Amino acid sequence: MADNAFHVTFICGSLRKGSYSQIILDSIATLLPADSRISSLDIGAYPHYDQDMEDAGLPDVVRAGRQQIADSDAVIVVTPEFNHGIPGVLKNTLDWLSRPAFKSSFAGKPVFFVTHAPGPLGGVRTQSQLRETFASMLCLLPPVKEVAISAVADKLTDGQLTDSRTLESLQRSLQDFLRGARLQPHYE
Repeated sequence: MADNAFHVTFICGSLRKGSYSQIILDSIATLLPADSRISSLDIGAYPHYDQDMEDAGLPDVVRAGRQQIADSDAVIVVTPEFNHGIPGVLKNTLDWLSRPAFKSSFAGKPVFFVTHAPGPLGGVRTQSQLRETFASMLCLLPPVKEVAISAVADKLTDGQLTDSRTLESLQRSLQDFLRGARLQPHYE
């Protein structure tokens, strides 16, 4: 990179305008170092994964997304849990970006993720699935305390994450991640 900014790509696991995931990402943006440059991927723009389509020529959105990940120093994902797992539209995007297998732009990329749910578990089942998916993509997963936000609606006020315990936990885990991400070598 030509500048010294810390380039972070945000991936919101929800398509809903004003989603809890986006609200949490907005909070994370305020916790990042001042030299951070944030960009976002639009998971709703990706077609259903189809190897025939990939073989015929990558859609522009996929090509741009792969380049965006390649140009990032780290990726931060916030997602709800749907039916005890990763939302299909998020998984579809990750499937596109995981290619070519073992050599994708995600290989060696530090990834931090947060889950949330209305219930008491906060998306812990999705945590496990995301960890497995990102490990198979050869991402770097610096060891940090997982952030799974339970009863998420109760922790928001006027479209902002306001629960002090959740914000403190998120900030601690994010700081640990950033320390680990900045120390990791970048792989070609």
